[in-house]
Amino acid sequence: MLVAFWAVLPVFLIIGMGVFLRARDLLPDSAGKVLGLYVLKLALPLLLLHVMAQADRGTLAHGGFWLGALGAPLGCYALGYLADRLFCRRGAGAAVISGLGCSACNTAFVGLPIVESLFPGNTEALVVAGLMTLTPNVVVILGQVRLDLLNGVTAWEEGQSRAWILFRALVLGNPILLSTVAGLSLAVAGSGLWAPLDRACALVGFTAAPCMLVALGLDLGQKLRLALTRSAGHAFWRQAWLVGCKLVLCPLLCWLIMAPLGVEPLWLGVGVLMSATGTALVASVLAQVYNALPEEAAFTAVLSNGASLVTLTLCILLLQSSGYF
Repeated sequence: MLVAFWAVLPVFLIIGMGVFLRARDLLPDSAGKVLGLYVLKLALPLLLLHVMAQADRGTLAHGGFWLGALGAPLGCYALGYLADRLFCRRGAGAAVISGLGCSACNTAFVGLPIVESLFPGNTEALVVAGLMTLTPNVVVILGQVRLDLLNGVTAWEEGQSRAWILFRALVLGNPILLSTVAGLSLAVAGSGLWAPLDRACALVGFTAAPCMLVALGLDLGQKLRLALTRSAGHAFWRQAWLVGCKLVLCPLLCWLIMAPLGVEPLWLGVGVLMSATGTALVASVLAQVYNALPEEAAFTAVLSNGASLVTLTLCILLLQSSGYF
């Protein structure tokens, strides 16, 4: 329990700083959305470019691992999206946020510290954990593209082909996707980033985490109240479904994919553990920026990361007893 507790505690402390700043009225009302835009459009893309460019080509060749690491969140995203559309019968924007809530893993803020604590000095375990921090970006990119479409960024313009407009909006207009592709290209080529540029990307990129957490805390109280009052009495069951998918189904699906494919025990164990983390805070940032039920996204993020104190401990015990660690 202590390993999970000390990993999650800093997350809530920084969120608490955002709550304090709002209580003291030290930042303008628009600060949360501005911080969200900064993270999505600049800090997070630069962080991804920095991380991806340093990846070793050999570590990218574990097909079974990648199938489980990417297949589990994609499956949960589809399940969360479809369940919201079929049973809650809300708009597509709300369904996207539900999909992200039960699929985007909090690998960077919680998963990495836990792996570092469990495997001190184990370079291979840290490499696997580092690769897992990239997997939430797949569902985040899908969600952002869908939200862009819903917000009309692909409106047809006279004299331009639809293919070019879609490419411009969904690729050129998506810095997270661009930075991921650029970083992968540099990693495969083995060239990496020019050292001063890499340092600059890291300096800006590492501000993404605290900015996301502070932005969540700025209006957390109001968001939680709205999430409970606007849900027509279904908040408990909806959140139970989302948190259950994120903390139980996602790691289980990851294991069910990796185990039959013969993934190495350490790679499987770390991959499943990282999949068992709570909802990534970037889901709440996307909801804030696109005004897609930000109060519900904040509720899911706080609830799932809090509940992960228990579920991550159980996951660690199960993986250890099964011989994966």
